[in-house]
Amino acid sequence: MKLLKKKTTSATIVMVFLISLVVVNAVWLIVNWHGGPLIALAFYIVVSFRCLRKQDLKAGVIAGIIGFGIHLFELIGLGTSQLTGINLFFFFTNLILPIPLTITSYLASRKGPDGLTDKNLS
Repeated sequence: MKLLKKKTTSATIVMVFLISLVVVNAVWLIVNWHGGPLIALAFYIVVSFRCLRKQDLKAGVIAGIIGFGIHLFELIGLGTSQLTGINLFFFFTNLILPIPLTITSYLASRKGPDGLTDKNLS
């Protein structure tokens, strides 16, 4: 009996998180025209293409760490008193989504091209 491959690979899950971050920042940019969402949008688009085209899932790890770090720094340094309504939602989405992005990107980077084998075991 043949072993069936998983239809949803870990690389697909990484792309879902990246596309979610692109959409969130695009909407935030439309709602509230500031430099932060524009920079994040450009950053996550570049990382998405890098992960998609070059299969460089370590870029997702780096993007997750940077994205989380920046928003954590803003939370600690500036607080959320200036953010209201939908801006507060977008801020916390940008704070939380990089965490699973980092984890899934790291796990996916350890997998082989078929998404099932661990490259570090061979």
